[in-house]
Amino acid sequence: MDTRKYSIISNAGYGSSGSGVVTDYLREFDCIKNLGDYEFRFLQDYDGISTLEDALVHTPHRLNSDIALRNYKRYVNRQCGNFLRKRYEMFFKGQWSKISNEFLQKLISIEWPGYWEGVQIAEPKLSVLVKYQLLPRILRLLSGNKKYIAYFLPTKDMFFSSPTETYFLQCVREYIHGLCAVIDPEHDYKYLFMDQLMPPANISRYERYIDSVKTIVVDRDPRDYYIENVLLLGEKWVPKSIDQYIFHYRSLREQASRFEDSENVLRIHFEDAIYHYDVFDEQIRNFLGLSQEEHTAKYSCFNPNISIKNTRLWVSHKIAPEVIKAIETQLAEYCYDF
Repeated sequence: MDTRKYSIISNAGYGSSGSGVVTDYLREFDCIKNLGDYEFRFLQDYDGISTLEDALVHTPHRLNSDIALRNYKRYVNRQCGNFLRKRYEMFFKGQWSKISNEFLQKLISIEWPGYWEGVQIAEPKLSVLVKYQLLPRILRLLSGNKKYIAYFLPTKDMFFSSPTETYFLQCVREYIHGLCAVIDPEHDYKYLFMDQLMPPANISRYERYIDSVKTIVVDRDPRDYYIENVLLLGEKWVPKSIDQYIFHYRSLREQASRFEDSENVLRIHFEDAIYHYDVFDEQIRNFLGLSQEEHTAKYSCFNPNISIKNTRLWVSHKIAPEVIKAIETQLAEYCYDF
């Protein structure tokens, strides 16, 4: 295996908080392999790598390792996509499932045909009733009730794993390296860019998974964030109730502030990229060690004169004045000074 390390850039946001400005801006550098705005959330998603680490390393249990590995296998299969939406298989040239399962095999200590109640969780209720409750009892009756019911329960592949933290992190880094090698086999690029690979909070936890990563976190004025998500896009991850929205917005930012960032994290405002483009441009290039000469297609993907229409949305869209007033009063420290 080629042991040369890959350097990754990730942006992070809170859902329509403006992190796409980083994606578009970095498209303008030919030294960066940019995978676009498809989100690669497999490190941070529940049932992703971080959840797997918790189950295998930090809360080891004789049975829970089975369901954690089973859940990640299911997650991998979902991210393969289908004929309607290709998902990760398209980006990793058909190698996502193969490389992911090779990673899991490194973690699995033993595997056997077994059973415990956890295998029923993902099954439909009717299937559980027939396969695990009715049929075993019928089979036991037919055998003369001479054996414990466990003899008649159907089996599935069962897994056990108990890695050290060091070994787990080694496996994850090799996993990420393998995926990067598919994208850039000849190391032609200075950086690989993956959208939303990192979360906006507790980033240091996820930095351990990657040989080299720089993360740019983008946040947005809470007034525009509310209008964009709730009124324009109809997104359901943001509460529509203004009181709940304010609590939710503040809680997420306070959550992030509880963790100390490393020198490989840069936090910026979406609005600065538009209203102070030259400062934004220099700040990003300095953070990533990029030169002006490497910025070969300036303004071709991100033009602040065009993106300015995505700011101060409460002026161009009808919204109750009391809603804006509530946000400005209770989230004053997060409102951008236009």
